[in-house]
Amino acid sequence: MILLSVVVFFWGISWYAIAMQLGEVHPLVSIAWRFFIASIVLSGWLILSRQFRLPARADATRLLGLGVCLFCLNFVCFYLATGYITSGLISVVFAAAVFITFVNQWIWAGIRPQKKTLLGAVFGLAGIAVLFLPSISDDLARGDRNSLLGFCLSVLGTWFFSVGNLVSASLPRTTHLPSAIACGMLIGALCSALIATLLGESLVLPKDIAYLSALAYLAIGASVIGFVAYLTLVAKEGAAKAGYATVLFPILALAVSTVMEGYVWTLLAASGVLLATTGALIVFYPERSKAL
Repeated sequence: MILLSVVVFFWGISWYAIAMQLGEVHPLVSIAWRFFIASIVLSGWLILSRQFRLPARADATRLLGLGVCLFCLNFVCFYLATGYITSGLISVVFAAAVFITFVNQWIWAGIRPQKKTLLGAVFGLAGIAVLFLPSISDDLARGDRNSLLGFCLSVLGTWFFSVGNLVSASLPRTTHLPSAIACGMLIGALCSALIATLLGESLVLPKDIAYLSALAYLAIGASVIGFVAYLTLVAKEGAAKAGYATVLFPILALAVSTVMEGYVWTLLAASGVLLATTGALIVFYPERSKAL
């Protein structure tokens, strides 16, 4: 319960912090610095506390997948999506990670979803459709594709997150998870910096206090504390069960978006959020024992 609460708090606020970084700095540069700082902070703490363990060579491929999917490509999608739609709405799409994870487990591991998972997916996807289809239709009618682009980028980012989630869960139990996370963050940072450099972007950060404050929060709070708590939850409860965090933090993210970004609620939007949340809750509702 403590791990879950930590994840919900730090990730719920992180979506607005991402929005604060948009502007003159390319998203790839922001992501590179975010995870470079996070990796240094986490590694430093592990070294000082004598807990750091170099991952085995056999884990190199998994760590590469973890870094690229979980600490690079998914955030590229989310940062770009924040330029088109409010951060709170992105968090609702991200809640679909629970359904995408079950689909990926079915495809890659042959684990068939339960009937309640399918029922939950129906509710969840219906909720997301109710939330987004009206604005997408209105925008397209005006020749504006912002809502559609924001939605598609959010879905793609969520898929990358799900893949990284499963890669993390596949790490051997002998792997020291915090050390693996630190290495994955460094890989993600280097990958982001390399792509940004190839695109001709400068890696120099602005001196804007708001930007730097958001960067500090995202690097230490959302990344070091949030990801260590989340991936520890994955290791203890499994990738699908840990996804329960994605059910709860969109509520906090939408509250922040309402106050800070002026998100306007409608009856249709509230219905969509309720359906999406209900779908995820159905997935995690404990089954009753068959014994009488």
